[in-house]
Amino acid sequence: MNAGYRVESLHVFPLKSARGRSVLSARVERQGLADDRRMMAVDPAGNGITARVAPRLMQIRVERDGSEVILFSPDRPPIAFDLSRLRPFAEPVSVWSSTVTAQDAGDAVAEWLSGHLQRPCRLAVQDDRAVRPLTLGSGGIVSLADTAPLLLANTGSLADLNRYLDQPAEMDRFRPNLVVSGPAAFDEDAWGRLRIGEIVFEVAGACDRCVMVTLDPATGTGRPDHEPLALLGKQRRGEDGQVYFGQFLIPQNTGRLYVGDEVDVLSRKAPIVIRPATVKPVERLLSAGIPIISGGKREKLLTCVGITDEAHDLRTFRFTSDEPFSYLPGQFITILPEIDGKPVRRNYTLSSSPSRPLDVSITVKRAEDGYISHWLHGRLKVGDGIRALGPNGRFHLRAAGSARKLLFLSAGSGVTPMMSMLRFVVDAGLDRDIVFHHSARAPRDMPFVDELRWFSKQLGPRLRVSWNFTGAPDETLGDGVVHHGRLAATMIGDVCPDFGERTVFCCGPTGFRNAARALHRAWQPAPTGPFLEESFGADPDEAEPAPIGDYTVVFSRSGKVATGTGAVTLLELARREGIALAADCEAGICGTCRCRVTSGERRIAPNAADRERSVLSDEEKQQGYVLACSTNPVGKVEIAL
Repeated sequence: MNAGYRVESLHVFPLKSARGRSVLSARVERQGLADDRRMMAVDPAGNGITARVAPRLMQIRVERDGSEVILFSPDRPPIAFDLSRLRPFAEPVSVWSSTVTAQDAGDAVAEWLSGHLQRPCRLAVQDDRAVRPLTLGSGGIVSLADTAPLLLANTGSLADLNRYLDQPAEMDRFRPNLVVSGPAAFDEDAWGRLRIGEIVFEVAGACDRCVMVTLDPATGTGRPDHEPLALLGKQRRGEDGQVYFGQFLIPQNTGRLYVGDEVDVLSRKAPIVIRPATVKPVERLLSAGIPIISGGKREKLLTCVGITDEAHDLRTFRFTSDEPFSYLPGQFITILPEIDGKPVRRNYTLSSSPSRPLDVSITVKRAEDGYISHWLHGRLKVGDGIRALGPNGRFHLRAAGSARKLLFLSAGSGVTPMMSMLRFVVDAGLDRDIVFHHSARAPRDMPFVDELRWFSKQLGPRLRVSWNFTGAPDETLGDGVVHHGRLAATMIGDVCPDFGERTVFCCGPTGFRNAARALHRAWQPAPTGPFLEESFGADPDEAEPAPIGDYTVVFSRSGKVATGTGAVTLLELARREGIALAADCEAGICGTCRCRVTSGERRIAPNAADRERSVLSDEEKQQGYVLACSTNPVGKVEIAL
């Protein structure tokens, strides 16, 4: 039965975890597409290396010309080797829990690959005569792929996922061999057998996803928001705790596939059971003239072209970018400076507007104990370059949907997304009714005063600006509408009588946001508009977490002890000590690596895509269970392994 699906694209990945290439046609063999995942980087012990631990693998491109294979890297000359001149490895190489005989691409290739990955390794090529048994579905054989001969994904399913993401995910992140397009999202969950062209496939099960989908498919750089894996944890989590996207295929015969082939669903089966979703679609303000995000996923080089003091401890840094920079007003970027030889990262909201494409700006408050803000204020100068990722973030003007009446409520450097959104409204001539209220300690802490007054003249009754000072009550700010004291219901009633009818954007320190949120919840009659908030970059507690320092991890069951200094995950330590601990996603999503800490302090690691640890029950958390893949030990820790 043809269900309206066609082959949209075909993809071959010659080197496991490296970049793939799109093809118009591919030959299907019993173990997968011809040339797909027939090569793999291996460590000195013969264990397969993937981009989970060596993300620079994703930067490598592979071309084949007859028996010659050419490897390309962005930071070194290409290297070629001949498949007909390889020698076998002395021992089989390992692909997760299985082994297979393989051939060695030689010393020159090993040196090239080790240099690129910055770790000792060699290149293994699967022996054409080697048979790696398939343990999935009805069985068969498989290449060096993790689980199955082929992976299928549906464009409709990705489009459905992207309804919940501010920065859409690309299909390349999921590394499918076969992409189909058709009428229904996730219809593939219930497919049993397919015929595509001349080939029949068994649909052997859903693909459980891991940290790989958070990596840029061209650079290996991780998304700061851990998407789309974090969303899959809320939207596509199975009853077993794994998160799923795509389907594994086992070919029942050989032949050739073409882009454009019809997909016939020969039989159906009960779909995998997915837990109820916990997120809502992102509202899209498509008529507002806001540009679509593009290119925000890749690292950019920003060059500082201007520095402006906005208040006594608030400074705007203006940059140009080495490539077009598209974002939504209110979003943030992640800067990646190197300070005293140490790479660091910090999120800062863009205070500039996407309507001014040559101006990319962040406005940064010098926090008393702010490691990075002190560096920016004290050492960054015009002409300096700084690397950045982004944009990212759900806190932006588009989140207001079609709402016309808005309240921008901010304190401290929380004013930055408000200025970005207001500048865009003014530049684009959007029909919005805005109340702009900012809280500061004193007049010297109030930024953008002249610009706000100018906007008020331009917009007239469509913009009302006010501020409150929490310092001495006799302080004023010229002819502006000034209130004294901290944010309270009476103050809100004065500056915004229709508070309950407006979509509220709130950004500032934790105490300020808590107070504003409480006022919104208690307001009578109950507000009809949503309360949207952002926290990072506006809190005074910008300081880096305290260094972990020395650690001692006692594995009580195995009797082993691991010691060291700095941040390391419990999973890394277990592997280092030869302790068996199953793991899958390696991003704190699936729960496979759960284990119990019986004593000591620990910290959620930066790679955790779900900091709430949703896969663990409340009872497990109370008993000390953690996810080893994304937990850092601090000091002396004992773990039941």
